[in-house]
Amino acid sequence: MLRSKPIELFCGTGGVGKTTLATSRALHLAHEGKRVLLITIDPAKRLKQILNLQDESKGEIQTVPLSIFDYFNENEKTFDALLMSPQTTLQKMDFEMSSAPGKTVFDNPIIQILSRPNGGMNEIMAIIEVQYQLSTNHYDTIILDTPPGKHFIDFLQSSLKIKHFFDKSFVEIFRFLGKRFTKKGEKESKGLLGLIVSTGVKKLLSYLEKVTGKEFVNVFVDAIAALYKNREHFLSAIKFEEKLGQISFSNWFLVTSVEQYKIDEASNFHQQAIEFMHNDSFLAINKCLRPYLEDWYPEDKDFSHVKTSMLNRENKIKDFAKVHFDKILDFPEVLGSSPTQHVSELATSWK
Repeated sequence: MLRSKPIELFCGTGGVGKTTLATSRALHLAHEGKRVLLITIDPAKRLKQILNLQDESKGEIQTVPLSIFDYFNENEKTFDALLMSPQTTLQKMDFEMSSAPGKTVFDNPIIQILSRPNGGMNEIMAIIEVQYQLSTNHYDTIILDTPPGKHFIDFLQSSLKIKHFFDKSFVEIFRFLGKRFTKKGEKESKGLLGLIVSTGVKKLLSYLEKVTGKEFVNVFVDAIAALYKNREHFLSAIKFEEKLGQISFSNWFLVTSVEQYKIDEASNFHQQAIEFMHNDSFLAINKCLRPYLEDWYPEDKDFSHVKTSMLNRENKIKDFAKVHFDKILDFPEVLGSSPTQHVSELATSWK
């Protein structure tokens, strides 16, 4: 049996059944007695449809009983699910930038825009959320249903964005803008780079003020300052990426399906993500037809030819996969009439 790990990532291109397979993994592990949290970072919110999660509870832990799934009539066992919400993750962070009683940094319109699902901070907030859930030590395994394709690469590269954003030169920029970030006992640093950058910032802000007005510039500065003052929360997320490269910490499942172009996409996708993945990763081939085809004995010659062609096609795809991936998992095509039945049947395949 495949050993579970603290973090399990399901990634791949769109339309391969990634979310469904991730959900089946959560169901399987919960059935085995593991404490499981399933987080979807995919803005398509397919997980919401599968588990009938409430949209108004987005960003909050929602408990899913195993009894809603076929073949799992267990009233006591559950797993948790979370629809990623950047705004809710921000609210968990200890902001101390209130300018008046009852007023918080979340009143800043720029931060509100950035924290929308497609506002630019979604991937960074996702890493911070995962890091937060790991720190609770409440779960044996956290399963991540990641966004498809390029968005997943953006997720993996979020730590680089964090490093660039919180570069030390920003301290000089903010000091120039009149914002103080040093804590008690810390010495203020001065550098030529900061002065040079500050000169550029002065020109930029002067231009912005002419175009947008002084009020927008103040809002912009306050937004950047609020994020920077809470940089510890962001910088702690960098450790998460470092852990992803540890074999003992994570399982990687690159999901594809029995379609030639999907396998090609998976291979290309793997090349982009390989610098973040460790060697002990898996290619999960979804929607395999062999279990059905092998039990099908058509008398009609045309149908017999169809069976042979489909088997040969699947064999070629798997041979191609073996060249590029060391570990391959097969999951059958499921013809269930409901999402929960689909997930239930896939969950039995993890054994």
